[in-house]
Amino acid sequence: MKRFFSILTIVLLFASTAIKAQDSTNVYYFDFHKLKPIVQVFGTAAFDIDNNNYGYSFGRAHLGFQYQFNNKWSAKMIIDRGRPTSVGEITLTDPSGNSLNVQNTSKEGSYYTFWLKFASLQWKVTDKLTLEGGAILQNHYITQERFWGLRYVAQTFQDLYWKIPSSDLGFIAYYKINNIISFDASITNGEGTRVKQDAFGKVKFAGGLNINPSKKIQTRIFYHNRQSGIDSTSTEQMISVFAGFKPLAKFRIGSEFNYMANLDNINKVNSYGFSFYSAYQLSNKTELFARYDKLYYEYSENMATGNRKDGNTIMGGISHSPVKGVNISVNYQKWLSDETSTQNESRILLSMEYKF
Repeated sequence: MKRFFSILTIVLLFASTAIKAQDSTNVYYFDFHKLKPIVQVFGTAAFDIDNNNYGYSFGRAHLGFQYQFNNKWSAKMIIDRGRPTSVGEITLTDPSGNSLNVQNTSKEGSYYTFWLKFASLQWKVTDKLTLEGGAILQNHYITQERFWGLRYVAQTFQDLYWKIPSSDLGFIAYYKINNIISFDASITNGEGTRVKQDAFGKVKFAGGLNINPSKKIQTRIFYHNRQSGIDSTSTEQMISVFAGFKPLAKFRIGSEFNYMANLDNINKVNSYGFSFYSAYQLSNKTELFARYDKLYYEYSENMATGNRKDGNTIMGGISHSPVKGVNISVNYQKWLSDETSTQNESRILLSMEYKF
């Protein structure tokens, strides 16, 4: 399946080069007016209150372009700066279910490695139907992320706690029934673009339904099913429900509930939680925001938990846009664990984003 997706993606991308504008002499040419650059960079300066230290980092750097062949066909390619390999914890259990100590000697990748994150070809079949294939943007938490509007400050729930990749290799279809109802469906590898699917890999099926009864109300229901070919693992299933409300032009409030069964294909490891966020515009360039998350885990008592801890996240601050494309925020973020033995985390951040 991995090889099939890879070959088809290459064919689609090479085929796209043949769809170019022509002049009266039937000579192909590249129209730079149809080329749109894509740049997005996140940066953070943080002060750790609990440990009395500070640091600087780049959380994201996107660089790419989009090309519009005609009214129906377009292509997009974006590279992403990040850390391609992060092994994290390794957990093993014996046949009786007892945890075993494992020494992890593997190395993580460089913090400043670039990889191909998006490389897709989009076909707008009709005004209602759009098809896209390649390394695509998965439409799982994108609706919430756009409504939250402060991705450079913090990710939304699924991305922050479960690290679900935003891109994957496969196909997605969007269909708009009317101005109120639309839906999307996708089939992808399931591991994201940074991980090569192994011989046991299967596909991930996903679908979402949007119901927006007015410009003030926005709702979405999403489900994904990520299978595994390894007998000892289970199918990961997630359901997400989101609702956003804009009673005033300057005020928005949103909430979402997410439930994950068999997280990372680990049998009987379930996680769920909710998130509330709100923002109020003081002016066209400045807004105040606040957010609260609640995270839960369910697993067997004899199972190694690693970093899977119940807890709460609170955050709030002010965001300012001095010019279009530039955003700066001073904000406070705190993690409150439900377990008294786990240390809480408090930080004051100066977050920055620029994009065009």
